[in-house]
Parts: sequence; C-alpha cells; structure tokens
Amino acid sequence: MFGSIRGTVLRIDGFTALIEVGGIGYEVEIPSTALNKLQRGSSAFLYLHHAVREDAHLLYGFLSYEERLLFRELLKISGIGAKIALALVSTLNFADLTQAVETEDVRLISTVPGIGRKTAERLIVELKDRLKRLPLPMLDAVQASASAEISALTTAPTPTQTADASVPLSARAVREEAISALIGLGYKETAAVGYVKAVYQRGMDTKAVIVAALAHIAQHNRRA
Repeated sequence: MFGSIRGTVLRIDGFTALIEVGGIGYEVEIPSTALNKLQRGSSAFLYLHHAVREDAHLLYGFLSYEERLLFRELLKISGIGAKIALALVSTLNFADLTQAVETEDVRLISTVPGIGRKTAERLIVELKDRLKRLPLPMLDAVQASASAEISALTTAPTPTQTADASVPLSARAVREEAISALIGLGYKETAAVGYVKAVYQRGMDTKAVIVAALAHIAQHNRRA
C-alpha cells in the first residue's frame, strides 16, 4: 500500500495531479484545497490513500495527515464514497467540519456538492463518535500550524500596542488578538469568541490565551 509520495508535479488536470517519482508518473486525485499549493514543475509531498478495486488502483493525495485521516473516516460512513468524501474535504477544512458536526450544523454540511439534508444528518450522527476516536495529535498539529501567527502576534507591534514594549496589552486587546488568531486557523468567529472566553484569566498574554484555547478545544473534542 502507498502511504505517501514525494516527486515532481508534471501537470494538473482538474483534480488530478500527475506526479513523477523516479521516472514513473503517478496520477493522484487531490482535494481543491491542494490545487493552489501544487504547481507544475515544482516538488510536492502528499499523504496518500490507496484504494484497490477490481478494475483499478486509485490514489488520493492530501497535504496533511489530518486530512487523510478524516477522508478515511468519511469512507466508513454508509453512503459516503470517495467522490463525496473528497468533496467534503475540499469544501470544509478540518476545523469547520469538526465544528459543524459538534454543533449539528446540517445546513453547512448540506452545502457540500452531492450531500443532501438526510445524508448530512446521517453523517453528523456517525461522524460524531468517529471524531472522538481519531488518533489525532490534534493539539500539537494545530499549535504547529499556529506557531507563525502566534510569533507574529507576540513579537510584532499591533495597533493596540504602545511604542513602549514594556507596557502590556489591555485585557480586551489580548482577547481580541487571540480571537483573530483562532479565526485565522479556520474557526468561526462565534466559536473563537467562546473558546477564548472559556480560558481567559486576568494577566494572561496573547500567546498564553491561544495555547490555552487550543488545549481547551482538543480536550472538548475528546470528551464530547
């Protein structure tokens, strides 16, 4: 079974990338989220899902390990095939889909091509339990993705900071910056506000609030 691929992108046709490795070209179906990050002639690395059928061997590629895990869990749900699973991963990022399942947002999931209301309702019921069992190093993964933004927030001057770096941000400014960081990671504004409100304590700086919020999110997902 193929688990990953690293090679040169020869061409992209629709949602299929032709990636050459050692003189052999592999056709890999990719979600739309990867389209803007793969360029012809450039090197690429993808996590693979290898589907074996009687008439074909199909490869599906993902930019992150979490995307592939989610794709595989979706395939286990009755009525969800590779085409719909790929559409889900393409339309909703991990954070949005997780939040939609937690809040039972049938309307949002129904916006995905090929998914009607009944399918969305069944997906929510089945995926809710599956998400709890995913072996995701979720906190570490999200924290790694957020590291650049956290660094920028805690080191670069912002409109709410004074010229004197020794003067701390106000509590309101800290909360606003933490909320902005979570929104930048893909969380809805209302959810980001709720997460920050749940963890903020007087005296915390922006970085501490973001890290605490991410830990809160990971803990909530495990217990929900």
